[in-house]
Amino acid sequence: MLRAATDLRRLVAIPSVSARAQNLPECAEAVRDLLDGAGFQTEIHPGGIGPFVVGEIGEGPLSVMVYNHYDVQPEDPLPLWDSPPFELSERGGRWYGRGVADDKGEFVSRLEGWRLFRERYPEPLPFKLIWLVDGEEEIGSPSLEAFLKARFQDEKVDVCWWEYGEIDSSGRPIILCGFKGVMAVELRCRTATADLHSSLGVIFDNPLWRLAAATASLRDNAGRVLIDGFYDAIRHPAQEERRLAGTPPFSFRSLVQATGGQRVLQGIDEENFYTALNFSPCMNVNGFSGGYTGEGAKTVVPAQGLVKVDFRLVPDQDPQQIVGLLRAHLDRHGFDDVELIVHDANVKPIRSSTNHWFIQDAKTILEEHFGQPVIVQPSSPASGTAHPFVEQLGASIVGIGITHHGAMLHSPNENIIISQFEAMIECSAALFQTIAERAAGQRPIPAASSVESSNEVTP
Repeated sequence: MLRAATDLRRLVAIPSVSARAQNLPECAEAVRDLLDGAGFQTEIHPGGIGPFVVGEIGEGPLSVMVYNHYDVQPEDPLPLWDSPPFELSERGGRWYGRGVADDKGEFVSRLEGWRLFRERYPEPLPFKLIWLVDGEEEIGSPSLEAFLKARFQDEKVDVCWWEYGEIDSSGRPIILCGFKGVMAVELRCRTATADLHSSLGVIFDNPLWRLAAATASLRDNAGRVLIDGFYDAIRHPAQEERRLAGTPPFSFRSLVQATGGQRVLQGIDEENFYTALNFSPCMNVNGFSGGYTGEGAKTVVPAQGLVKVDFRLVPDQDPQQIVGLLRAHLDRHGFDDVELIVHDANVKPIRSSTNHWFIQDAKTILEEHFGQPVIVQPSSPASGTAHPFVEQLGASIVGIGITHHGAMLHSPNENIIISQFEAMIECSAALFQTIAERAAGQRPIPAASSVESSNEVTP
């Protein structure tokens, strides 16, 4: 445990912020050092923004990939942190620091589990393990798809242990079997060459007004997206997926308490919130800016403004297609002067089988070490660039980890619960052990199962 804490402290101290391309090579080297010391053959490959770190070891009938990332979100707003963001701080049984949960703590808990496994299982590894650590995940992994094609051409992977998983507010582990896609765009509008005196507002239009109207046209009070064709390609959830999502494993009240959310969308309640988290797409306004925002009043008609928007997508919505539908919507509603800038339209939604042998093994192990029943969740409400692992490597994606519901991901005071970190170390060691037993023939490897699916479209 002391070794793991030292490793985590070292990584958190490196401000590897991919949005600023900051300290990424330095952090990649630190990750490589840790994998080298754990027995892997390692490589560092350049990415468009941050390098990729690859570690490989073993051969056998099973091929497993562990995917993590070492880049982190910006620390802003700094005044809201109760301790320095790039120092590992301990209080109240938790560790705090940027990246301590997302994703450096996940990486270190698995790495320490791997070390324990190798201490207990020193013989030649009967399966192939590939460890891939990304430096661009927090900006949408723009280089990942091309890198996988170039580095792992013709490689097939049975399962990819994804970069994070969850633990609910009562301490129950959640196994994630899918992830939503994401599309992030910016709308810009300019109506003058410079800010105008506000008396001219009787003559000239206001870019912030136009952006507000354009944004308001995109969804209704229930959160339903109003873009024509937006829902047409959605895959109807399979029967087993519906069953798993039909009974919320935690209460709506506990989610509200953990997040501090105060205003619920029209139509969302205790009965359907979990189904929405798994299967519903959504649109979010991330930021709105322009004009005067300082103290007091300044009576101007701004010359320009912008609004940042993201869409969370579900199978089989294609982000690139949604971009086209959005542009058509704006033009059709009289907002052809609103510029559409695409920041991210590459992360496709995926959903793997909930019956995979790795999930069944993980359920047993997690229940033993956490002493709680395990939740198998068809899809995370969050996103990640998982589709290339499915499309190119043929992998089933499984998310298992220590992100608890009060972890404050992407926010000040990001944290993990130390006892859960310790438990995940033991779980990781046991997971590597069960993979070895499967690969060595001590336990059968079931035939690959697929998710029952339907071509029906969600109404």
